[in-house]
Amino acid sequence: MNEQTFTTKQDAIEQLILPALEVPGVSTVADYDVDAIADEVLGDYEQGYAQQVDTDAFWEIVAKHENA
Repeated sequence: MNEQTFTTKQDAIEQLILPALEVPGVSTVADYDVDAIADEVLGDYEQGYAQQVDTDAFWEIVAKHENA
């Protein structure tokens, strides 16, 4: 899990989730429901908007929220 915390949910999305989803020639952010991923991956404000799941769980959540 990522030990880094962020002040806003948007900051966490931009620095933790979006870079993982942007794989040149493979996928783009538009391929996924980013808000749904963030809801499952990030802790709430009291937890400092940090990734609350391990890498395997992160990719399972991403796969679950892939746009058809």
